[in-house]
Amino acid sequence: MTTCSYAAGALADVSFLACAVEKKPPVVESGKAIVQAYVDAWNRHDSVAIDTLLAPNAVHEDFAQNFRGRGSAQIVKFMRQTVVTQPDFKWEVTNSIEEGREVALEWKWTATYSGPDLRGNPITNRRISGRGASFAEVENRKVKRITDYLDLTSLFR
Repeated sequence: MTTCSYAAGALADVSFLACAVEKKPPVVESGKAIVQAYVDAWNRHDSVAIDTLLAPNAVHEDFAQNFRGRGSAQIVKFMRQTVVTQPDFKWEVTNSIEEGREVALEWKWTATYSGPDLRGNPITNRRISGRGASFAEVENRKVKRITDYLDLTSLFR
């Protein structure tokens, strides 16, 4: 009987200790890491990843291209249109800073471009490169807003 009592007591102690073990809180990714994942998804042309990284009513604005999209469907459509004219684009973050929910990026864009120039004349397979900046707002581990600023004419110099 005492062996059973010891076994039951030991089992109760193990059960209690298992419940008492403190679970580590989940690792919260920085806003910079989330925005970098968004940039990486663009570089892979990965619409599924973009969808998972965006808040439900996220906004992506690109002032140089006169684009403002709300929600992943519009933003993914914009990405796919970009892929048509610049299938090998590379969006490379060169510097970033984070303050609370805000993330600022400096970046370089390179691509081979085929499409109309700024005057509407056709261009085929022209290497383009330029620098720009983006400001993003991250909320609940999702990109809520990202706004791109660049001099579009500098890409074609």
